[in-house]
Amino acid sequence: MRALIIAKKEVIDITRDKRTLIMMVAIPLLMVPVLMGTMMKIVSSQAEKASERQLKMRFVGQEYAPELYQAFANMDKVIMLDQIPVDSIQNYIQEEYLDAAIMVKGDYQNLIDQNGQAGIQILFKGTDSFGTAKDRIQSVLKISEDQIVNKRMDRLKLNPDVVKAYDVQYMDVASRQEKFGKLAGGWLPYIFIIFGFMGAMYPALDLGSGEKERGTLETILSSPASRLDVVMGKFLVIMSAAFLTAFLALGGLVIGIQQISEIPPQVLSVVNDMFTFKTIAMIMTLVLPVSAFFSAMLLGLSIYARSFKEAQSIMAPLNIVIIFPAVMGTLPGIDLNTVTAMIPILNVSLASKDIIAGAMNPLYMAEVYISLFGFAALSILWCVKAFNKESTLFRN
Repeated sequence: MRALIIAKKEVIDITRDKRTLIMMVAIPLLMVPVLMGTMMKIVSSQAEKASERQLKMRFVGQEYAPELYQAFANMDKVIMLDQIPVDSIQNYIQEEYLDAAIMVKGDYQNLIDQNGQAGIQILFKGTDSFGTAKDRIQSVLKISEDQIVNKRMDRLKLNPDVVKAYDVQYMDVASRQEKFGKLAGGWLPYIFIIFGFMGAMYPALDLGSGEKERGTLETILSSPASRLDVVMGKFLVIMSAAFLTAFLALGGLVIGIQQISEIPPQVLSVVNDMFTFKTIAMIMTLVLPVSAFFSAMLLGLSIYARSFKEAQSIMAPLNIVIIFPAVMGTLPGIDLNTVTAMIPILNVSLASKDIIAGAMNPLYMAEVYISLFGFAALSILWCVKAFNKESTLFRN
């Protein structure tokens, strides 16, 4: 009961700080959809520009393959720069004055007539945005090659199926939700993990080292409440702030997706099928123990620090530390198993990916929950132990 009284007092304190409220509410709810919308608009705009820009190409060996040269010259939005010296082609491409070059040898037509394979060398820059130069060249070559092969089949009076030994049919049994969930689900935990950490960090700074600097910690300690009551009161407020921030970030994501016009309707339909009430509720059950883990750990570090500034310097690097396990969850081949289910943050990333994809393993999910609540309990015990040490509370 005393812990709840202290929690109520701490809630009043942190809600007076506009910076904390902005970090807890405004940024996760508004920044996530704004950033997503901006990113999608930029990518869409750049892709459109890349597809419509004129390609500058150089064809070497025009006299050996006039039909192939004409096929490239007839492409839309292509400028053939025949005056560029052959020995300068690579430099021109490297400096992006030239997009690509096609080089054929003198024996091109002879090999084609004898049913051989004519060598064609394509020079391009692999860092070309969206790979438009390579893709457009490949499309022309595919059409030209199909025409040559068909002429050969007619000349030899052969059925084109003669050169095909297999009729392979690939059937993907994975649902659209599962495929999309495995692809995008690994990145989504970034949002609530990072925002959950940020939502816990600012209240922890204020309720720990901030109280020490203001001299109000001694007042709380002199009250009838025990040290455990004080810790639990502060912890509950910080955990609630972390949970709320993560929830608002996830809500901002769901709302923002609906407002992005660049998302294809079929993709939006899959997203809506994934983000059901059940899915969001299960993800938030993972966020709760993670918020408890972050809250107890950050409160302990804040109490340990001599000042608000020192606490900030201690916590700031942790923003980077928590990213690495989340990144590992996006790597191919890293799946939820008996080992990864025990690793904090990584297990949240992998479990969230399985939840969104609709491919959960109950045994691994139970292990994830046990692991998360176990680490949360250990971090709370460590925080209480640190709070009971006078040498930690009054290091300054």
